Amino acid sequence: MKKALFAAIVSITIASLAACGTTSTNDSKQTATSGSSSTQESTQSQQSSPSDGQVSEGTRKYRGFTLDNVLHSPTQGDIHFNLYVPDSYDGSKPYALFVTLPGYQGLHFQGVGVNLETEEFGFTAQQYNKNMIIAAPQLDDWNDTSTRQTIELTEHLLNTYNIDANKVYSEGYSGGGETMSRVMGMRPELFTAYLQCASQFDGDINVLAETRTPIRLVVGAHDEYYGDRPSRETYDCLHALYSNQGLSDAQIDRILILDVKPDSYFSSQDISNQHGQGGISSPMIPTSWAGCSDSSRSVPFHAAERSIVTECRICQAPPSMLSAMDSDRCGTRRNT
Repeated sequence: MKKALFAAIVSITIASLAACGTTSTNDSKQTATSGSSSTQESTQSQQSSPSDGQVSEGTRKYRGFTLDNVLHSPTQGDIHFNLYVPDSYDGSKPYALFVTLPGYQGLHFQGVGVNLETEEFGFTAQQYNKNMIIAAPQLDDWNDTSTRQTIELTEHLLNTYNIDANKVYSEGYSGGGETMSRVMGMRPELFTAYLQCASQFDGDINVLAETRTPIRLVVGAHDEYYGDRPSRETYDCLHALYSNQGLSDAQIDRILILDVKPDSYFSSQDISNQHGQGGISSPMIPTSWAGCSDSSRSVPFHAAERSIVTECRICQAPPSMLSAMDSDRCGTRRNT
């Protein structure tokens, strides 16, 4: 029953991200490399010696993912990641990219592929969008090291595959949300939208506000690890910054959503632990992000996508300078 619930819920998660439109102004297309997707379950590893900037391909497969690929970075060391490339990908047309960061149980030292064994995001993404490349990194912490590695890996994927710059989605659960929030506080322009599940935002709020990359904060009202206070504080800070930039409440609602799930949401599904059992595959995402607007609305995906593209482009007017009060209030985030 739990796995069935995960699959149903994660499909909603992916729909929420894809429905969030674009804030990117980069229309350049990335160059694809040959031989990116394999239709065979090969267990043979590459024999060439790795060097800086190259990737050592993984040695085995799991449900379509190639496990434990390693990007050898000259500055960030070895970056381990699992990768799904659809068989249909041949580089002739741009695909979407989805980067999912796991909770503590999915870090690399816990075991190769354990993030895929315990979280369903990457698999349900395949069902939702067949033209999507999915990266599931397994890093070693949720601080600056993993933050820089996530950025470098994302840039590598954008440069290696033909990716639609308007469809680059990120998601982080628990500790993965802490890492991805730091990414969003450094390089938010890399992504079309960010979904944070059962976590807290540790990144630079001001940097995120400058790009106005859409973000949805989802958490249980009584999340056992974080509670809902960090998400509420992040929402309040971002809302204040956007208001200071001159955005209306309606415009802010299209790029910033706080989604706190009540206890009844979990109890109605026989979920007893809001953070662990309830959050690991995020059974907390509504059926549509509804164009980054009011989450209580029910808007068909395609209509929502058109709405988002229009509204988020309007929001791309150069932001005004932040007031000293807002900088003092929101410039430094606490680590708890």
